[in-house]
Amino acid sequence: MSGSLYVSFLGVDGIGKTTMATALAQTLEAAGLPVRQISWRGVLDAPAPAWPQDALQQLWLETFRLLYGGARSRGEWLSLPRDYREWRDGDWERRLEELPVEAARPSGPLAAALVELAGNLILADEMIRPALRQGEIVIQETFPFKHTLKEILIGRRLVSGNGEWEGVAKALETLVTDFFGSPPLRPDLGILVDGPVDLAYEWRMSQTGRLSVLEDYGAAGDRGMESFRALQEETARIFRSAARQWGWAVHRVDDSGLESNVRRGLDLILDQPQLRGIIGG
Repeated sequence: MSGSLYVSFLGVDGIGKTTMATALAQTLEAAGLPVRQISWRGVLDAPAPAWPQDALQQLWLETFRLLYGGARSRGEWLSLPRDYREWRDGDWERRLEELPVEAARPSGPLAAALVELAGNLILADEMIRPALRQGEIVIQETFPFKHTLKEILIGRRLVSGNGEWEGVAKALETLVTDFFGSPPLRPDLGILVDGPVDLAYEWRMSQTGRLSVLEDYGAAGDRGMESFRALQEETARIFRSAARQWGWAVHRVDDSGLESNVRRGLDLILDQPQLRGIIGG
């Protein structure tokens, strides 16, 4: 019962990726397999060497500074911290959920997507691949293609009607699809968790009672349920296309309840040949 494997999940916000990833990790650990859950956010404040943690902290901060580049709040330019610790200790991600924000400049979100590529390249090379070389099963609850794509879509909304800039956004979408589908970044086993956006919204509201940054078009000055639905429907469409291109398995979520969906999802994942070989080995 040995062998490394990189497993990652993709799907709209609130559709149950974290729940599925946690259930899979618990199931594999119970079978005696070495499992490590890795995410960019999880590395930020965990015990880790200065490299790559310092770089990942700063790049994380810069994605938000760019995402809201040129935005205003209550008539004033929105000024975000330049230091990661000030950002973290000031709970700025939560504060951005609550601030009334006027639309950012389009170059900011598009540039944020490029910073996402840099951070995830480091995460893959310095955290994920070393764990795999040690024979661990790496589980990533959200494939970072999701965050990068949403930044591009926000930028695209901000340049709507400007053909030249819309072309830039489309070129970036192609770039990030190829980037995350390349061998150093793509998982050995990818799972698309697909389901109705309205159900995802209902579950998100029952979990947290609010929408987080990047769950709607808030950085483009548009917040709320309809904004959530618009962004998530577009990401879902692109996720399905990318999953077909990458050959990912698809777990379709329905309104049968959490326990039923998790059970069906686990059955699907554990039946994938990549995992059957490890568990049966």
